[in-house]
Amino acid sequence: MKTVILLGAGISRSAGGSKPLAQRPPLDADFFQIARAAERKGHKQVVGALSDLVGDYSHTLTASLEASAAYLYLKAIDSPSGSAYHKGFLNLLKLLTVVLAKTTNNVSTKPRSIYYRFLLSELKKLNKPEDLTIITFNYDLLAERTLDQIASKNGREIFSMPGCYRLNDISQFSHINGFSQFENIDKEHGGVSVLKLHGSMNWQSKHTSPEPNPSALFSPSRAIHVTNSPDIATSLSTKNKRRVYMKPIIVPPVSGKRNMMHNSMAGLWKVASEALQKADRVVVAGYSCPPLDLEARILLSENLRLNENKKLYLIDPNPESAAKFIEICGVDHATLYTSVKDWVRDAVT
Repeated sequence: MKTVILLGAGISRSAGGSKPLAQRPPLDADFFQIARAAERKGHKQVVGALSDLVGDYSHTLTASLEASAAYLYLKAIDSPSGSAYHKGFLNLLKLLTVVLAKTTNNVSTKPRSIYYRFLLSELKKLNKPEDLTIITFNYDLLAERTLDQIASKNGREIFSMPGCYRLNDISQFSHINGFSQFENIDKEHGGVSVLKLHGSMNWQSKHTSPEPNPSALFSPSRAIHVTNSPDIATSLSTKNKRRVYMKPIIVPPVSGKRNMMHNSMAGLWKVASEALQKADRVVVAGYSCPPLDLEARILLSENLRLNENKKLYLIDPNPESAAKFIEICGVDHATLYTSVKDWVRDAVT
């Protein structure tokens, strides 16, 4: 049996528990509300920039991280260095990094945590770790941190970093001074696959400027440097002969992004397609499949409609999500759980 987990921000939020607003892992709809509480200065910069660019329409953009990121990303790609769009995207990238660091670095992924019990319950259903594929559009590192802890207690063959990413051209895998490291290190492609189709906060590109020009910032051939830490660093730079600045490699959910994404990501979408076609079970956990991300919808609909044997499970507090995914995935029914706690409880009993 093979399982694909489509992992969304809702699971990160569940893992964070009932914390104060400034410490809650953000969802798309409340990112700017949480950012204002967690990083007021950065929030003011980004919201101010959007207001200057689009006026009252900024209220629509700031109602969604995906909408604001897609807008600034698309505009920055075709804008000159130093433009309002270029600086706006860089400021949003910095804000996103800081907010995810403040809200997810302290989330527990120990054996009693809900994230740990959720992923372990799925692994126990399978014959081998390679039968589990995680497809995620999250930028945070909670899945990797959790799998690393599961592997340390249940067998190193379960997970390896950075091999879990199934990237074929990692330029460098390096430690961050003062940060903890992953315990299960291996560049070989073994154990659970973690396919991060929109990039990750620990995938970094090197630049000679803290504000790299658009051609360098968005180059599809820029080298990928993976950082060896389960925690997100808010600002990274190194110095040998000269100072080098690191920027996360991410792609917002925009239509036609295959022409804009890093070359390595296109290969991951192919791996994800194959996993969906072969899956016996597809578990959609806390993922909303946003309307902006047409390519994600195509990924699911095309490949799952080729898979006649799949069973669909949803973990989502909104019952209406079942109808949406039944249509997208081409099934006549789905099993719905309204919380990950209910899912884990059923897996135990």
